[in-house]
Amino acid sequence: MIIGLILATLRQISAPEESIIDDRPVLTPLSLRHFPSPESSAARRRLSRDRHEKPSPFRVPSLVELLIHRSRTTPNINVPDTSTPHGLQKSTRTQTIEDDVEMLPPGQFLKYNVPFYHHYTGDPTNNERVRRAVNKLGPRVMYLTSATLIVVPPNLLGQWDREITKHAEYPLRVLILRSKSPLPALKSLASDYDVCFMTSRVV
Repeated sequence: MIIGLILATLRQISAPEESIIDDRPVLTPLSLRHFPSPESSAARRRLSRDRHEKPSPFRVPSLVELLIHRSRTTPNINVPDTSTPHGLQKSTRTQTIEDDVEMLPPGQFLKYNVPFYHHYTGDPTNNERVRRAVNKLGPRVMYLTSATLIVVPPNLLGQWDREITKHAEYPLRVLILRSKSPLPALKSLASDYDVCFMTSRVV
């Protein structure tokens, strides 16, 4: 059942944590840097104000940049139907195209354009001095991902790995983190894996 849920939500990215303090639009490095949308402009102004810098000027994004941004923030979440020959052929063709795109220069931009939101710490308050002190810390960058984290006892890691290989019709990118395994970079964790197994001793 859990494997079925993972496959059903394979490309569905997480959503920003709700906040009563401020808006938390989904951004990407491309949109934060140059997009003219109100959300991106507001995020740039707030970030530059906290860093005492001049905000970066916006520009009209290219079609490729718009597509890269949209594909990361609004991915296709349709579950491929591999139960019929036509569905299997279509799924295989789509996967081949996606693999080919990743090898092209725009594919590298797609990989590193990880969606995120800014998390500003602090509680709502009317004290302007307190708000300024908190804002000096700047926001935390919270990456959004479609990966599923599963925490299991160490003796069940092998069983989970075998079950996924046996029952998952769609190939999954699996990361197994044991007690002494080095953690990949945050962007890699958010983009390069569908399932991350972590032993309970690591937590």
